[in-house]
Amino acid sequence: MALSPEFQLIAACAIWPPSDRRTQAIEAAASERINWPRFLRITKRQQVVGLVHEGLNRMQLQVPPEIALELGVEAVRLARENLMTTREALRLQSLFDDADVPVLFLKGASLALLAFGNLGLRTGKDIDLLVSLEQLTAATALMERAGYIRTDPSPNISEAHVGLIMPLRKDFGFVHQATGTRAELHWRLFVNPHALDTSSVRAESQIVPITGTMGLRTLAKEDLFAYICMHGALHFWNRLKWLADINAFLASMPNDAVESLFRAAEARGAGRAAAQALLLCRMLFQTPLPPLLRVTSNNSVTMRWLVATALSAMTTGQGEDDLHDVRFGTTRGSVSTILLSRSWRYRLAELGIQMTNPTDVLNFPLPRPLRFLYPALRVPLWLWRHARH
Repeated sequence: MALSPEFQLIAACAIWPPSDRRTQAIEAAASERINWPRFLRITKRQQVVGLVHEGLNRMQLQVPPEIALELGVEAVRLARENLMTTREALRLQSLFDDADVPVLFLKGASLALLAFGNLGLRTGKDIDLLVSLEQLTAATALMERAGYIRTDPSPNISEAHVGLIMPLRKDFGFVHQATGTRAELHWRLFVNPHALDTSSVRAESQIVPITGTMGLRTLAKEDLFAYICMHGALHFWNRLKWLADINAFLASMPNDAVESLFRAAEARGAGRAAAQALLLCRMLFQTPLPPLLRVTSNNSVTMRWLVATALSAMTTGQGEDDLHDVRFGTTRGSVSTILLSRSWRYRLAELGIQMTNPTDVLNFPLPRPLRFLYPALRVPLWLWRHARH
């Protein structure tokens, strides 16, 4: 697939850390004719403003003043927001610790520091917390005590209805009433319970230093790698941001760590997601991979199709368009998520999740023994809703 000059330059800027490889990639991409307004739109859509701003400044490229100004404003705003959410994450962790409710933080500040060593380069829209299902009620009360209100699902629906859609969710969305800070309270990493083996998640967590005396608890490196690979794959790698995280995370590891991380991801059920991520990194960022890994991760028709699907999702409309806004844009990606594992339990669960609409569950609640019928009712209920409208 031919990539536009704008996308190639953005991908080159997203290589981390600064290196000869990055310099050469930026110089090569910048030698092409660049449509700068499109370049800016793609940068924002791919959520790599911080990396692109840093890369262009480091290389001192000649960028139209209005484009440089807007990138600079966005980069400053990003850094300021990241500092605010990091401070808020530390506050929430302290509240949870005081209440003796174990919590881990996903992505966000901890991943930014592990991968980039910098809080100002990675785009994040909210704070992601992970607690056990048994602690969810206590954790929800703590979020409310901290000034948050639940917004997703709506606070107006009954607890009985919340219980109906819990199997189709992995988190609740919250917004701070004063600051507008968004947070997602997870009780599992993915909706599909078979997407990742999480037996080691809490036992082998790590603390990422934030200040001299404070740090955030997050997943251990092997769990974290498997998680961010599966997270990106389940979103079809719709944004370059997630792949840039993978590339930078690998660069922060010792030279011989890539293969061991891949094997660990395989053991956790995320082997295909990890292979997809590694092959995309090699394609877009020229990330060096061990020769054996290049062969074993690209030796099947399925794997090559998964890589092509991800690249297509990422570059929809030359990278400007979100495939969720394109008619039937997510169809191919949805099929790809089913193929991310060879496990029949995973595939059946993923198919059931995709074929069950939470709106149908709320509007037509069935007794628990009959809930297996929702996938079969998906099309008739969709036709009924559209006929009403």
